[in-house]
Amino acid sequence: MRRVINIGFLLLLCLGGFGQSAGFARVSDSLMSPSDVSLKGVLGQALQLSEQGRIRTLPVWNNGALITLLSPEARNRNTTTDWYGEHAGKWMYAASLAALRTGDDSLKALLMRTADYLVRNQEADGYMGSYSPALRITNAASKLHKRSWDVWGLSCTVLGLLEVNARFHDARYLESAKKVGELLLRTFGEGGADITDYGTRYGYSATVALDPVVMLYRATGDKRYLEFAKLIVREADKKDGLRLTAAMAAGRDLETVADGKVYQIIWNLLGLAKLYAVTGDTAYLKTVQAAWKNIRDYHLTITGGPWGGIGKHKECFNSRDYWSPYGFVETCSTMSWMQLNRFLLQLTGEAKYSEEIEKSAYNALLGAQLPDGQLWTYHSFTNGRKHPANYNDCCPSSGALALEELSEVAYTRREGGIAVNLYGAGEVRFKTGGGDVLLSQQTDYPMAGVVRLMVMAGKSVRFPMFLRIPAWVKGGVRLAVNGKEVDAAGLRAGSYFELTREWKKGDVVELSLPMALRVEQQPEVAIMPQGKDDLYRVNWFALVRGPLVYANDGLIEGRDREINFRLEAKDIEKYVKEEKVAAGAMAYRFAPPGEKPLVFRPFYEAGGREAGTWRLTWMQYGID
Repeated sequence: MRRVINIGFLLLLCLGGFGQSAGFARVSDSLMSPSDVSLKGVLGQALQLSEQGRIRTLPVWNNGALITLLSPEARNRNTTTDWYGEHAGKWMYAASLAALRTGDDSLKALLMRTADYLVRNQEADGYMGSYSPALRITNAASKLHKRSWDVWGLSCTVLGLLEVNARFHDARYLESAKKVGELLLRTFGEGGADITDYGTRYGYSATVALDPVVMLYRATGDKRYLEFAKLIVREADKKDGLRLTAAMAAGRDLETVADGKVYQIIWNLLGLAKLYAVTGDTAYLKTVQAAWKNIRDYHLTITGGPWGGIGKHKECFNSRDYWSPYGFVETCSTMSWMQLNRFLLQLTGEAKYSEEIEKSAYNALLGAQLPDGQLWTYHSFTNGRKHPANYNDCCPSSGALALEELSEVAYTRREGGIAVNLYGAGEVRFKTGGGDVLLSQQTDYPMAGVVRLMVMAGKSVRFPMFLRIPAWVKGGVRLAVNGKEVDAAGLRAGSYFELTREWKKGDVVELSLPMALRVEQQPEVAIMPQGKDDLYRVNWFALVRGPLVYANDGLIEGRDREINFRLEAKDIEKYVKEEKVAAGAMAYRFAPPGEKPLVFRPFYEAGGREAGTWRLTWMQYGID
């Protein structure tokens, strides 16, 4: 049985985990409750797949192996220092959002049964991980901590427990999270062990505890957690190989921090941003913003995923001076990048953060999901084969979590009104000072650029509506209310346009965003050591329309990953023609002279989303 859960404004007080930040004093925007948002279209379809797949099957997969490994019997048998303990926390977090979003009683019951099992199996000292006593962080004599994921797993578990409590208001889960917090305090608090001596990546898989520690402070008001969070930052900033604050102040690249592991670095940045939100110390925010700019400028694929893996570890940043169409993007890294942008959007209300969320969501994230809703790719490529991860790999849990977080951020509360951050079919319910409002979004976006927003309210109510004008728009935006055009003088690409008026039932806002084809160009280049001349250069192009990146549907002529199209950059677009493939959908046929035509479809659906298919986003061009 499905029932509607409408907690509404009370959820502003929630204090959940990985991305939930309501209750922070310094946020500009407040997240929505998933129960008040319905995403349809391609995002809604992906959510439905994930709910019926990953969300419902994880607690029972392989006889519940990813949950029962946190039982005393399984812990005591564990002789490895693996990371599988992260799944329970990530699943609780994602399932809490899904249960609230759907209002499905059976999903809520599954969540509660699983969370109760984990709480019952928590040990007296608060331990709730997957390691045997000989290996866990409480054994100071262990020599294995530098390869340990114990703090990482405990951090995920804390965030999952906090989220269950925040969404369904059961203090048992908060108490369980606090017990883990006390264990961390006893082990790593003032006078305890240095947390950077534990975990992989120069300790950066342990310092991610910054995030759950700040969230414990928000949930409890216990200042010991706040001081502990500051201690974690100080210890990282004084350790050789880490020193994130100093690296950003000096303008260095994130590749030089620890070993450049993308997921760990971005999760640390999220914790640092949350620490700013509770302390007001702008030094924390300055570091985060500098790191964000470094990632945005040098370390993102065209699909919005942070990339690495050419000539080094698959999940570490490459040098900012290097680019390749064959870079690896870990789905966990895409999730963490979206979470960081989500929190920075809340802090600032700036459209550039919504822009990154949208690009990642419609391309890298959806492009990593497999059609069964259970599996995701571990590493994705703009040019490469779509490989499914194992069920118990980290990325499927991260992909499902990132999807569930989209409901909260598609719209946000701003200045007593609503900000529309992500375009796509669906609706949102929200409260204003004058009453309840339902805003319905009718659109084929991201396939088409016309968005109709219908206001439904019981009575006339005045509030501001903030509409994001995407950065990719190059003029020609049209905005009308009830058929009457609005003066477009204040419409600027890459910003929000504010519409404040007395809204009546049935009012319709129509936003038309021109979606011209864009040919993106990127050189792959190496510079001569003696100067600035090219030692090596290959020119590549890709096709983009609106927020969607397009990929060739398979290998070139069924066999080649690359050929050089003998064209000048200015001539590429003349050989690209639109090809309607379905209602609202668009493909492009690239047919240069003397070559067999190539068909480009949206990156996320190229190859039918099936495992083993090739997607070629970047193509070579140039005349020798």
